[in-house]
Order: sequence, then structure tokens, then C-alpha cells
Amino acid sequence: MQSKKLIVPIILATSLTLAACGTKEETKKEAPKTTEEASNSKAVSIADGAQDMKQVLADMKTKLTAKDAAKVKDSGEELEEKWQVFEDSVKEKSPDLYEKVETPLHTIEAGAKVEPLDAKTLDKAATELDGVLTEVQNLK
Repeated sequence: MQSKKLIVPIILATSLTLAACGTKEETKKEAPKTTEEASNSKAVSIADGAQDMKQVLADMKTKLTAKDAAKVKDSGEELEEKWQVFEDSVKEKSPDLYEKVETPLHTIEAGAKVEPLDAKTLDKAATELDGVLTEVQNLK
């Protein structure tokens, strides 16, 4: 009879213990990402980030001329990675300029994944993004 009374508290205690363990693990995994993201954001200025993106764009245009779809796709992904490092800073300082970057960037990302490549659309978006990145570089 006593064992029946203890079953509910034991099950409750076990489930709370297991739930707490899961929460601690998730917190540990998320903490390094946050620190890593913060160090990346501080390490790259807006001007440097924009310059990095312009270099990737120039490389992508070369690959686009060579019609190398796989490398154009890689360049599209690399552009997004470079943008993520400093995009929050741009968004804080100039939301309008942020939107001007996002539009051609999304066009490039989507267009780079499509086969066959639409070279005309990608080239137009890359040229537009290059111009906007020049404005971003001058952002104070």
C-alpha cells in the first residue's frame, strides 16, 4: 500500500530531473554560439564587411561568365555568410539601406540555386548589390 503512495511522487521527481537536465544541455550549446556571433560582429566593421562582399561579388561574376553553376551557388551562399556578420549593424544605422541590400542579395541567393543559371538576372542583381555595398561602405 505504501509503494502505491510513493509512485506518483517518484514519477514526478524523475520527470522534473530529466526535464532540468535537458534544459542545462541546451543552454550550454547555445552559449558558445552567442559568444562566437558577438566576436564576429565586433571583429568586422561595416566598411570591411562590405568590401569582403564586393570581393565575393567580383568572383561570382567571373564564375557566372564561365557558367560554372556550382561555384556560383557557393558564391551566393558565401555572400549570405559575409552579410550575416555585420547586417545587424547596418540595420541599426540605416534601415532603408539594409532593405536595399537585402533585395538584390535575395535575388542572387535564389537565382544561384536555379539551373540553368539566368546569367542576365544574376548579373543585374550583382551590379545592383555592388552599387548598394558602395553606399554601405560610406555608412558612418
